[in-house]
Amino acid sequence: MSADQEKHPIAIAIPELKQLATAVADELKSAGTPVEGALRARFIEVRSALFQRGIYDPVLVRFDSATAPRAAVEEVAEQLGQVAEAL
Repeated sequence: MSADQEKHPIAIAIPELKQLATAVADELKSAGTPVEGALRARFIEVRSALFQRGIYDPVLVRFDSATAPRAAVEEVAEQLGQVAEAL
């Protein structure tokens, strides 16, 4: 097994991920469109951490999809809040 294929521990613990997801969802609710900069980077970090844990949500994917209609920022914020509550 190469160094790239080694298993790495999941970087963000559930309580921290829940807190981060809730904060990002709250920020998205008051953000304009398009979402850019630091908020966009934090959302992508949260979504990636959820994927690492096997949590896939089709609405969150449509935040920046090139192949499917994009979800509205409000819809993404609401769904991320629901995912955070379920953690």
